[in-house]
Amino acid sequence: PTNTPTPVPPTPTPTMSPGWNVLNDAAYGGEQGFVRVLGEIYNNTGSRQENVLVIISFYDDLGRKVAEEPVPPVVEVVPQGIKVPFDLETELRTPYARYEIRVESSETDRQPRMDLEVVDHSVSGGEPYVITGEIHNPGDPLSAYAEIIATLYDATGRVMGVGYAFLSASELGPGQTRPFDVIADKAEGSVASYTLLALGF
Repeated sequence: PTNTPTPVPPTPTPTMSPGWNVLNDAAYGGEQGFVRVLGEIYNNTGSRQENVLVIISFYDDLGRKVAEEPVPPVVEVVPQGIKVPFDLETELRTPYARYEIRVESSETDRQPRMDLEVVDHSVSGGEPYVITGEIHNPGDPLSAYAEIIATLYDATGRVMGVGYAFLSASELGPGQTRPFDVIADKAEGSVASYTLLALGF
């Protein structure tokens, strides 16, 4: 990527939801108009969570709330001890000075498959940022699909892009290995590192 937007300071994000931690978040854009907030949420609730919603509240320099926007992470169920990214794009009509993040969710008995293996991956940099790899299903048939989640970081460890890829259950049967492409078409600057998470549903 060649664009190098400047994160908006300050960006304090106290966690307001018991058991959820907000990590590596950053805001891009300006104090008014187009704003993009990226980050990660870590499930430390002690149980699997579904219906997860990240709610970002924006405040002016007098502490007044000027906007509030929800965004779900693109994951049906977040297991305990797992972090997933979120990506909010919005337009603010009133200038803001800071934002806060809280997470809403509900406990569930549903358990995503966590034994799917990313066995190989490489990067084609630029715009879009593409991660090409292979995923292996070492176990039973999937119920519906496999999801590969890419989280992109800048040199300071802040989240600056996300991408997703999906394979249907019929594409990734027991013992099979299949290729995937994760595309992050709006990375906010130069990507220094990334992580991949594979879940089965």
